[in-house]
Amino acid sequence: MPHAYNLLYMRKILFTMLLVVIGKTAFSQLDIIASFNSVDIGRNVNLTLKKDLKKHSFLFGIKYNINKIVHDNQNNVFRKRFYATDWQEHFGFNIGYQYNFLLKSSSLNPFAFYDFHFTNSHIRNLMYLPYDYDINGDILYKQYLEFFGPTLALEHNIGLGITAKISNRIFLYQKIGAGIVTFHNIDKSIVGSGNWEFGYIISIGLGYHLKKKANNTQ
Repeated sequence: MPHAYNLLYMRKILFTMLLVVIGKTAFSQLDIIASFNSVDIGRNVNLTLKKDLKKHSFLFGIKYNINKIVHDNQNNVFRKRFYATDWQEHFGFNIGYQYNFLLKSSSLNPFAFYDFHFTNSHIRNLMYLPYDYDINGDILYKQYLEFFGPTLALEHNIGLGITAKISNRIFLYQKIGAGIVTFHNIDKSIVGSGNWEFGYIISIGLGYHLKKKANNTQ
């Protein structure tokens, strides 16, 4: 119950922040970005609001986590193994900050960023465990499919990105970065796993200016 309460509390904070941002920016510049992201725990699509304040941008968004079956033998516990078992686990949120390097008379604008992703979902693991010996004394393994969790993943990434003007209102949005992921409420049946690992983000998307800009910066 405390874990569920904390999740509900964090989501309430997020939506309160979103309402404040939307309310304060209803008559000023606000962008919407739809993006596809590859991160440490899996893949997701994002719908993000971006508010520009000169060289600074603040981002708040909702993401949908895409279930994908992993076919590797790297014995990872968390990497690419988050797998939603109900509709609620598909959804998470992201918060970010950008420092924009505004270039005069350019349709390309680089930026540095910090990105935070919140995910609460089950983990899907395909394991091979010893169960017997053959006539030669070699170990025989049996395949097991297990779901653990749900586990809370908090992803922190920093990196560089660029926006490219397509039209007066539409722009291309790309970024790449690295960081760490911390894991919480880990299933006790997962033995030998740590509670953090190095992570990354690769993101590409399209943005739309809700209000036409007077210049060509993104």
